[in-house]
Amino acid sequence: MSAHNMTGLMWWGYLHQDGTIQVNRWFGDHHVWWDYLHQGVVPPFEALTRKQATATITRALREA
Repeated sequence: MSAHNMTGLMWWGYLHQDGTIQVNRWFGDHHVWWDYLHQGVVPPFEALTRKQATATITRALREA
Protein backbone atom coordinates (compact mmCIF):
# COMPACT_ATOMS: atom_id res chain seq x y z
CA MET A 1 0.00 0.00 0.00
CA SER A 2 1.29 3.44 -0.90
CA ALA A 3 2.11 5.80 1.96
CA HIS A 4 -0.24 8.33 0.38
CA ASN A 5 -3.21 5.98 0.86
CA MET A 6 -2.78 5.55 4.62
CA THR A 7 -4.80 7.54 7.12
CA GLY A 8 -2.77 7.31 10.35
CA LEU A 9 0.28 9.20 11.54
CA MET A 10 3.33 8.61 9.39
CA TRP A 11 6.83 8.15 10.80
CA TRP A 12 10.35 7.47 9.57
CA GLY A 13 13.63 7.01 11.36
CA TYR A 14 17.29 6.22 11.17
CA LEU A 15 20.30 5.22 13.22
CA HIS A 16 22.29 8.39 13.92
CA GLN A 17 26.08 8.32 13.69
CA ASP A 18 26.23 8.68 17.49
CA GLY A 19 24.29 5.40 17.85
CA THR A 20 20.93 6.85 18.84
CA ILE A 21 17.70 5.95 17.07
CA GLN A 22 16.01 9.00 15.57
CA VAL A 23 12.21 8.90 15.22
CA ASN A 24 10.56 11.58 13.08
CA ARG A 25 7.08 12.40 11.84
CA TRP A 26 6.72 12.27 8.07
CA PHE A 27 4.49 14.77 6.32
CA GLY A 28 4.92 13.59 2.73
CA ASP A 29 8.11 15.46 1.90
CA HIS A 30 10.23 12.81 0.17
CA HIS A 31 13.58 14.55 0.32
CA VAL A 32 13.50 14.78 4.14
CA TRP A 33 13.94 11.05 4.75
CA TRP A 34 15.56 10.30 1.39
CA ASP A 35 18.61 12.37 2.41
CA TYR A 36 19.29 9.92 5.26
CA LEU A 37 19.43 6.72 3.18
CA HIS A 38 23.18 6.42 3.71
CA GLN A 39 22.65 6.21 7.48
CA GLY A 40 20.38 3.16 7.66
CA VAL A 41 16.96 4.70 7.21
CA VAL A 42 13.57 3.15 7.89
CA PRO A 43 11.31 4.65 5.21
CA PRO A 44 7.93 6.19 6.05
CA PHE A 45 5.37 3.90 7.67
CA GLU A 46 2.15 4.23 9.63
CA ALA A 47 1.96 4.00 13.43
CA LEU A 48 -0.56 5.33 15.92
CA THR A 49 1.96 6.61 18.49
CA ARG A 50 5.60 7.64 18.78
CA LYS A 51 6.14 4.66 21.08
CA GLN A 52 4.89 2.27 18.38
CA ALA A 53 7.01 4.05 15.79
CA THR A 54 10.12 3.75 17.96
CA ALA A 55 9.52 0.01 18.39
CA THR A 56 9.05 -0.46 14.64
CA ILE A 57 12.21 1.48 13.78
CA THR A 58 14.26 -0.33 16.44
CA ARG A 59 13.10 -3.72 15.15
CA ALA A 60 13.75 -2.77 11.52
CA LEU A 61 17.27 -1.54 12.28
CA ARG A 62 18.10 -4.72 14.20
CA GLU A 63 16.89 -6.85 11.29
CA ALA A 64 18.88 -4.84 8.72
